[in-house]
Amino acid sequence: FFPADVDYLAADLPGNPDATIEIAADGSVPVPDERVDAVLSTQVLEHVGDPSLHIAECFRVLRPGGRLLLSTHGIMVYHPDPDDYWRWTCAGLRRAVGEAGFEVRRFEGIMGLGASGLQLFQDAAYGRVPRPLRPAFALVVQTLIALVDRFQGPESRRLNALVFALVAEKP
Repeated sequence: FFPADVDYLAADLPGNPDATIEIAADGSVPVPDERVDAVLSTQVLEHVGDPSLHIAECFRVLRPGGRLLLSTHGIMVYHPDPDDYWRWTCAGLRRAVGEAGFEVRRFEGIMGLGASGLQLFQDAAYGRVPRPLRPAFALVVQTLIALVDRFQGPESRRLNALVFALVAEKP
């Protein structure tokens, strides 16, 4: 993801051998205030016990002008890893990030409502499809998802989406 000259920290729960730093039980990270230029948090927010703390920690470690790149679930099936607590609406996610002090610079939904419905159908039905037919089933449904999503405009996806992604800046 990063050029060779970029220094980065990989934060994760204890036990991940690829993590540079461990996230403490209270959700904090051992990084001094205003020390990093960017925080990448992908598909994490739905798994943390206290989303406000997670977003506040992102704000704390960022330098002024630093950016938070965050994605999380809007509409999605339950998937504990190790726990799965939250689903977000467009307004709720914007509010949580704004209340932490960030200014949202970009916000978008990924996979609109119709396509999300088809994805949920695939997730529900996949295990019931005979094993030899699963690849063909997934190909057909994924093709339908791509076609349906083309008819969903970006403004509509900002309201209802499988995943929301945003870029926010620390003033």
